[in-house]
Amino acid sequence: MASSISSLLPYQPFKAIYLSAAFLLLAVRAPIWFLYLLPRPLRQHSSYTLRQAFVIAFAKTLSYHGCQVRDHPTWFLSPGAEKDRFERIAPSNKDIYRGVLNDPEIKPVEIGATWYPSIYAPGDAKRKTIILHFHGGAFVIGDGRQKDLGYGASLMTSHTDAWVLGITYRLSSNPGGRFPAALQDVVTAYQSLLDRGIPASSIVMSGDSAGANMVIAFLRYLTENPDVLPKPRAALLWCAWVNPGRSMRPNSCSGNRNYSTDIIHDAFTEWGVMTYAPHPVDPADPYVSPRDHPFKCEGIPMWMQFGELEILADDVVKFAEGMRSIEGNDVEIHEDKGVPHDIFLVGNLLGFKEEAGKMAAAMGEWLKTKL
Repeated sequence: MASSISSLLPYQPFKAIYLSAAFLLLAVRAPIWFLYLLPRPLRQHSSYTLRQAFVIAFAKTLSYHGCQVRDHPTWFLSPGAEKDRFERIAPSNKDIYRGVLNDPEIKPVEIGATWYPSIYAPGDAKRKTIILHFHGGAFVIGDGRQKDLGYGASLMTSHTDAWVLGITYRLSSNPGGRFPAALQDVVTAYQSLLDRGIPASSIVMSGDSAGANMVIAFLRYLTENPDVLPKPRAALLWCAWVNPGRSMRPNSCSGNRNYSTDIIHDAFTEWGVMTYAPHPVDPADPYVSPRDHPFKCEGIPMWMQFGELEILADDVVKFAEGMRSIEGNDVEIHEDKGVPHDIFLVGNLLGFKEEAGKMAAAMGEWLKTKL
């Protein structure tokens, strides 16, 4: 009975009724949370400020309700507020979508992209590197535009001499968005930079959470198809979601040691993996869940960041150590103490701006040694 009711929630009027009740409940619970979290010993972690503890509790609950109604952005490729910083990228007609990307149902399509900090200027004397970034959101929410990626992009442009190109890729919450759609979009975006005459040695791949998963899949694709595309200069992997397949198990998040200190919950990851890797896709496939499948990635230095208090911490460490164990791989592991998942993307909203700034500064120093 409960599953029958939940299946109706994404549709009106059930969606409106559910959200109205949820927001009313949040309004009642918010002041109670605030008072409860005033004493430091009662917060999710002793290092959290009152604001951090309150916002994490509020955001986690708000996200849960959004998942119940399958609230996700509508796919559109018009400029919007980004104006001339936004552009459309057509799929390549070259033979670059091979193997796992050659799907009988899912085909490459046109995607969107937003430049940061301003429209790309090839002759700029300062910015010569391009950071090609793919946002997080469990494959079901998010965008490469200013509203979602603006903060993370500003961290990268402030601590590097690089342009950032944030990609609006296909989400699995929309029709036709299952694997390998997003990976096809990574290849499309990368090839578009090469077509501009930008050398691969000037491109740094980057992704946070699910976006980092996509970048790892792209690096694997390059390794398995060495004659398709040249290697990028480096890869930045922020809080990489390296084991989505585990989300098919009950309590995959709520049973984690860091569940109380993080913003991620079961409903979010389940929604992500069920839509990204439905039948006939295997959620345990190395392209979807790479944690236990390290691979040789010689010539592409990788910076793997994670938060001490996030649910994905142990998975990131296991994958990073596995990659390190392979001769020729260059992997830097960066742990940020006292922070939850993905402060790269939402550190400003959660109250971790100072910690995010230090994290980005560390990335900038590391990247200087690789350029």
